[in-house]
Amino acid sequence: MYQQVYDALPFVRRYFMYWVRHTGKKEKLFINTFQPLQHKPYYGVPCGGIGSGSIGRDFRGGFCKFGLRPGLIEHKVNVVPSDQFILSVRRPGDADACYQKVLCAADIDRSAGQLSAWDFDFPETDIAFRGLYPRSWTCYYIAELSLVVVLRQISPVIPHNYKDSSLPATVFVVDVENRSAEDYEVSIAFTFRNGTGYYRWEADPGCSSKEFQYNRDEQGPGVHGITLEHNIDRMRCTYALGLKTSENPLYHASICRSFQPSANGQGVWKHLRETGDLPDHADEASVTEQAVGICVRTTVAAGERRESAAEMALVWHMPVVKFGNGERTYKRRYTRYFDEREEGARALCTYALRERQRWEEEIEQWQRPVLEHEHLPLWYKSALFNELYFITDGGSIWFEWDEEWTKREPHLSEYARNVMREHGRFGYLESWEYRMVNTYDVHFYASFALAHLWPQLEISVQAEFIPNRFSIPADQVEHVDEVVVRFHMEGDRAPQKTRTRVPHDLGNPAADPWLLTNAYVMHDTGKWKDLNLKFVLTSWRDYVCIVKRERAFLEHVYPAVKSLISQGLTTWDTDGDGMIENFGKADQTYDAWQMEGARQTREYANRGEALAELSSLITLWEVSREGRRAYCGSLWLAALRVAVELAREIGDDEKANEWNETLQRAKKVFVEKLWTGEYFRFCERSRSRDSVMADQLCGIWFLQSVSPEMAEELLPLGHVQSALTKIFELNVQRFAGGRMGAVNGMRPDGKVDRAYIQADEMWTGVTYAVAAFMIQQGDYQRAFDTAWGTYDACFNRFGLQYQTPEALYEKKFYRAIGYMRPLAVWAMQWALEKHAGLGGANEKRGISELRETTFATCSKTSVAAKSETTVESSTVVTAQPSPAATRSDDDGGSEGYGSDEKESSATVGHVLPPAMKSTTTLTTLGGAASDDAASSSGVSSGRDVVVEGL
Repeated sequence: MYQQVYDALPFVRRYFMYWVRHTGKKEKLFINTFQPLQHKPYYGVPCGGIGSGSIGRDFRGGFCKFGLRPGLIEHKVNVVPSDQFILSVRRPGDADACYQKVLCAADIDRSAGQLSAWDFDFPETDIAFRGLYPRSWTCYYIAELSLVVVLRQISPVIPHNYKDSSLPATVFVVDVENRSAEDYEVSIAFTFRNGTGYYRWEADPGCSSKEFQYNRDEQGPGVHGITLEHNIDRMRCTYALGLKTSENPLYHASICRSFQPSANGQGVWKHLRETGDLPDHADEASVTEQAVGICVRTTVAAGERRESAAEMALVWHMPVVKFGNGERTYKRRYTRYFDEREEGARALCTYALRERQRWEEEIEQWQRPVLEHEHLPLWYKSALFNELYFITDGGSIWFEWDEEWTKREPHLSEYARNVMREHGRFGYLESWEYRMVNTYDVHFYASFALAHLWPQLEISVQAEFIPNRFSIPADQVEHVDEVVVRFHMEGDRAPQKTRTRVPHDLGNPAADPWLLTNAYVMHDTGKWKDLNLKFVLTSWRDYVCIVKRERAFLEHVYPAVKSLISQGLTTWDTDGDGMIENFGKADQTYDAWQMEGARQTREYANRGEALAELSSLITLWEVSREGRRAYCGSLWLAALRVAVELAREIGDDEKANEWNETLQRAKKVFVEKLWTGEYFRFCERSRSRDSVMADQLCGIWFLQSVSPEMAEELLPLGHVQSALTKIFELNVQRFAGGRMGAVNGMRPDGKVDRAYIQADEMWTGVTYAVAAFMIQQGDYQRAFDTAWGTYDACFNRFGLQYQTPEALYEKKFYRAIGYMRPLAVWAMQWALEKHAGLGGANEKRGISELRETTFATCSKTSVAAKSETTVESSTVVTAQPSPAATRSDDDGGSEGYGSDEKESSATVGHVLPPAMKSTTTLTTLGGAASDDAASSSGVSSGRDVVVEGL
């Protein structure tokens, strides 16, 4: 640990000066190292589709963490007081409500007196939550009335459905069960204000509302609602709240066109209590802020269970947006289908309410084979779908093609342009706090989710890097940015983007992605080894599995592959033995985990045409610590094998033969230099030399996921299986009691490698990738035991659900919440389907022998019904989110930080998938959570609420 701190001091000095220069504009930082985000243990399933902005949900009932500005997540925004559902209950004939509360138990700051007339005291212990992205269920139990209200949230995220998945909409369906012996008149109100809860967008003189109504017609039921126009960061946005109307005389709808969200709210609250309806207007009009509302009032008889007592939609219509620098505007993808004007919000609202049932049917059809598979572990079913939250909430951006782009981006190939014309341009963040779009070394792992579910979006990302044969300079690989920058970690200076290198990322959304690439100036990624190789491997997967060996794709991608492999041989294979060397710096995705050596060499680099006019070559002297490394070496072997195959397919026999000869020599060197007899050592020379790296055979894993027969040519099968066994025995079982996935580095003696930062981290996405690799070897139980630790820690014990971090430490700390790489859980599903025949007639026998992963410290509760209603499928795993697990005032051996949220006295039910077509128990929990990462969660029984049909 002390060595890590000492090594980091020069970086800290350089980065601090950079950080100070951005005082007052910290959002411009690609990473704010000194003010990392702290998790909030109450996040639930986010609202929205893909690439059109997102709105977060607190599982206690509120709206929070807006992500409406493209690529930026307002994580610091807590629950917005006026964005709420309200329940009002009256007995027939009474003049006043017998019960009225906001359906939210979150801690809300109302110190300024806003909405002081509203009752926000809903008991925390009477809420249960269940999440299965893109849906969730929040259950409210009103004990004094024997009333149960279930709020179901549905967003239109549907595989291979590129229209509906792009929509900025969410539908809420309210079911009400009256278990009492008397009838009730029940009102459900939904209110929303302008802005996002961020103080900078609250005051807006451009607010205006407009009521709308569509009658029932051949397209579907009637819709009644209200739009609220306003501005967010100088971008026009229209919220729309809508409800499905009914001709039932027991059903009544009301609309509130305006009330002041910062006033006491007395007008809205009093009118709702006395009439069961919202007032048309409340409070005096404000010129800087506005809130609106919708309400459904209906009668629920004694003993009745009213399904769909109310159906309400929330839409955020923000069709034209711009990034932080405002260089150009972009149209959201959904504008292909809906009007950019205010009318588009009304149409979206109506479409959402009319199509909601179809959306749910398609979502269930997609998820059913996994959820109903009797042998897949319950936690895996949850992890598989719930980790997809990042597709909505990861700052995803999805734009319609604009021909104007070619003026600033002539390097885009015609192939890329055609893909984007048809399917749009897609991007997503590396992390909420690592603000970089399409970070390629991380996307490599996460891309399995896109390739499996929205393959054309994966092609859109990959097409960014395909050469334009008719433009100089060409593509993102050949593109050069001559601006010389100083890189924080090593302190060296170099062009921001080097030719013949895949860029690390395509830019910071607080600046201008695509126009300003390689926002990551922590290292000179032009020296990284894995980016180019991952491009080659990803191109092969997309060529074989997505475009089905389309000739046009091959013809466009092969020149880039040829250039990258040739550059690798020329620049990185310094001794000509066929195997590339690493040069002593953290020159790959493990960007703080270095290797060392002692040989001094020269590096020559062409710095581009502009600098070449002054000096054709710049000679840089540095101490180079050369050596082979398992991680990069395995990627090199796999990329060489792919290059050979691509050369053969296109007819370049000369290169195919040359690279195949190189491959044979490289294979021999890789084994001779790195094989220990049990595993492949981390590298030839460094403080981590003999460590067991979890990701040591990354290239073999990826290639085998696509072409097993090609991967088998690279290394002896016995070596691969032995290495995975060693990883499981040491990196998994000897780390955190086997309950936290695979640590990156483990000494052969079973001690965590702490020689470098990142060696002692468990990377959630890498753990899922390692588990997928085990599945590909037929080692199913070990695969699920490995991946379980990641899920159990994040979703069960530490309150990190729907914000899965990049890394966890053995005790108390984590790094980079809301991260892209955990989408690699879909590599497990990819492996199960393609290698284990999951769900098919040839499903491998080992799948049926899977057992649920359990350890002595794992809490597993079988919940019995506490009502007269029969409960089926009632076994659930329960745990309390634990902010204490990462408190910053605890002693710890690694850098980290904790949540600034206070611990709730009551918790919410676990996020396991609901059993379809059955009665399912949602359970609220009490009890204190443990603050030791390696100990179990405290669990005690709460009140059970039975909800059918989840």
